[in-house]
Amino acid sequence: MSERTLSKRGQENLPAGEAFEKFIEVLTNTYDKEMLPSISLGVAENGLMHEELASFYSKLNITPRLLTYGDGPSGSRALRTALSSFFNDYFKPIEKVLPEQLVVAGGVTSIIDLIVFAVADEGDGILIGRPLYTSFANDIKSRAGAKLCPVSSDGRDPMSEGMVEQFQKELVKREKEGTRVRAIILASPHNPLGKCYVRVPPAKVHPSHHSSLTKPSPQAQSVETLKAYMRFCQRHGIHFISDEIYAMSIYHTPTNTSATPFTSVLAIDTSNLIDANLVHVLYGMSKDFSSNGLRAGVLLSQRNPSVIRTLKSIAMFSWPASVTEHYWTALLDNRAFLDGYFAENSRRLAAGHARLTGFLQSQGVRWVEGSNAGFFVWVDFRALLGGDIVVADEGKEEMEVEAVAVGRPSQVYRTSRKAKARDGWFFEKMIKAKVFVASGNAFFAEEHGCGPEYAT
Repeated sequence: MSERTLSKRGQENLPAGEAFEKFIEVLTNTYDKEMLPSISLGVAENGLMHEELASFYSKLNITPRLLTYGDGPSGSRALRTALSSFFNDYFKPIEKVLPEQLVVAGGVTSIIDLIVFAVADEGDGILIGRPLYTSFANDIKSRAGAKLCPVSSDGRDPMSEGMVEQFQKELVKREKEGTRVRAIILASPHNPLGKCYVRVPPAKVHPSHHSSLTKPSPQAQSVETLKAYMRFCQRHGIHFISDEIYAMSIYHTPTNTSATPFTSVLAIDTSNLIDANLVHVLYGMSKDFSSNGLRAGVLLSQRNPSVIRTLKSIAMFSWPASVTEHYWTALLDNRAFLDGYFAENSRRLAAGHARLTGFLQSQGVRWVEGSNAGFFVWVDFRALLGGDIVVADEGKEEMEVEAVAVGRPSQVYRTSRKAKARDGWFFEKMIKAKVFVASGNAFFAEEHGCGPEYAT
């Protein structure tokens, strides 16, 4: 068979390539008012501002310089200068961000791969709370060879300080099993729950419904929660990686008027909390700037020049295009356009969220309330999953399942056999109807039948 011609690495990644084919089919059959080939509710792509951005980009000149290698594989000086100014103005850092503290690559996926390669060895663990962004597993494993260690909430609010206790338990468990934990990745704002760590009320499903996400928990306070994670990382000498790719995609709705702004870890004084060498921030062009296809991401590490040098040494494998760098620099430097863009994007995100949740409510479908960031609504479809699904060996309470999500290598986890089957059944039924939804299984949901849908 042809797979025998592959390396061990190639064979390990083969299932991910097969699963990725479904994702490609979705991307190549996007919604069209005339043809209606398919409807995608499962891809984090913001098309609300595409017309405005296409118009902005079309006015930019492509110079001969942009057809060269430019300033090298880790980001042009112009872009890193524009980004440092952007961080200083919008993220309110305690310490001024400098261009030399940044490394640019071809997307945040590439940045995650680079930072994990730099701080973890093959087989080392990376802790991430559940539910989690489906591609994290692929980003940390496919090339760097690190191991995703999902952290269950066990009934706690996933946004609360109480989750740090769960991270502690998971770290102890993994290290007893022989896995050395090297870092945590915190999606802030959260993907897929669409929440900030700033005074977010405890999550609840609409309407009232028993769920591990609905159990009461203290109101999460951004700074205190983030500080608690920093203390945890300091205790164990592990890296704190904050993925802040949705930082500017914050919105308010009539039902969520108390939603508060995003707080970056850069805005927290790390003194007496964590060695600043361990703190790294990820950001990108795809989400806040509605430009997934242009592929640009950045890592900011203010106090760890060794990390910066290491990333630069391997950056040529994810070299960002000079034209993309030019486009992003022009956006960042045009503050009049940028401020108007962010304001309108926020308004349209709020309208999209209200439209989707209004439809869900009219259909009696539950969702987790309190979202105020990104493009997500975490929907509870369990009431629609009938009990007539035939599952082999239903007598077993739990089973080991091979979770092969879109673009992700196989990983084995324990779950309810019946719940897993229902989750897959619903996903396949929707695919046959030409509607792509993001399944809970793909996002490591603790309750099958719950999953993120996108309101853009």
